[in-house]
Amino acid sequence: MQLRLKTKLTLGLIFLFILTLLISMQGIYQIYRLNQDARLILQENLHSIAYCNNMLMALEQRPVKLATLQQNLALQQHNITEPGEDSATARVTDLVAQIQQSPGNAEIPEELRHAILQVAEINQQAIIEKNQIASLSANRAILTLSVSTLIVLTISIIFIFAYPQIVSHPINLLTAGIRQIAEKNYSTRIHLQPGDEFGDLAEVFNLMAGKLHEYENSNLEQLRFEKTRLEAIINQMNDGIIGLDAKNRVLFMNAVAIRLCGPKKTPLLESVLKHPVHQQLIIGDTYFIKDVVNVTVNGDAIGEVIVLRDVSAFQELAAAKTRFIATASHELKTPISAMKMSLSLLADTRTGPLLNEQKELLDSINEDVERILQISTELLDAAGEAILPVPPAHPGSSDASPTQP
Repeated sequence: MQLRLKTKLTLGLIFLFILTLLISMQGIYQIYRLNQDARLILQENLHSIAYCNNMLMALEQRPVKLATLQQNLALQQHNITEPGEDSATARVTDLVAQIQQSPGNAEIPEELRHAILQVAEINQQAIIEKNQIASLSANRAILTLSVSTLIVLTISIIFIFAYPQIVSHPINLLTAGIRQIAEKNYSTRIHLQPGDEFGDLAEVFNLMAGKLHEYENSNLEQLRFEKTRLEAIINQMNDGIIGLDAKNRVLFMNAVAIRLCGPKKTPLLESVLKHPVHQQLIIGDTYFIKDVVNVTVNGDAIGEVIVLRDVSAFQELAAAKTRFIATASHELKTPISAMKMSLSLLADTRTGPLLNEQKELLDSINEDVERILQISTELLDAAGEAILPVPPAHPGSSDASPTQP
């Protein structure tokens, strides 16, 4: 069963709390034992020595203070804790009773002093032994606490280094996956055990990556289709199409432009690119007009498209019109010349006199014929100038020349 992230953090904190509690309880227990040993020494032995000292001081008084002696003896009788202390205390009790019966006997106080010192010596020896035992207990407590602290410290260090790795490993996987998505590697997937927050996040991440992958593929296919269709349309156009970027580098050329100018970075192509806009140029024996369409996105120029429009048909039509006018003008001159000759004969007086009205009519006809003859001459001259041949570009030349006006 996969634990939730909150549960993992809670268990980790509980584990550290248990370690802290264990080492604290161990320390408290060891201190309690030392305190118990010290308390027993105070209660059992030091009190007995104090009672013995009080009895010795009462015995040194003259007269002997029997009340103090009996009071401390009663306290000592209730504080017998060491082996042999009971018999020594009984000896002291007998001697105190003898002093009460024979206060004047000088030997009894001396024996009583030796008996009291024996009780004190027993307790002093017990203090030394218990102090050694307490010292050993303190050393064991220090060793136990040191070992426990070392074990807990080792476990804590291992936990500190291992537990964040357990928590951060899914985060590192998610971070790496997000970087891959940022680099448009939508095939990236993250595999984590489901059941916790990271597993849920990985599942959502994989779903998002799948959607992005599907969307990108669909867009790429659509873009490829549109690109193919656009290239087909451009290649089927009769005009030459050349696409340039913002730095005037050639991006694409349709079949017509490649056939006319050759591949990229040819002298002829460079000449076409430098040719003035909306000016006629000749490539081979074909006439073209160069048009430029600026390409902008959000007001920023990102390139331009050069269109070489084939105007050869219009040029041929203009030449045909010119030839027709020249032929018509030339053909008109023959009847006009005949009419002019006939008018000259009619105006000759040798053919007979003419009336004034007839002379005026002949003069008017003669003016009209002259006018028609002048118009025909001008049309013929204009047609002759229009059909003057334009020198085509030499085969293999890199120049694109403008046509004559």
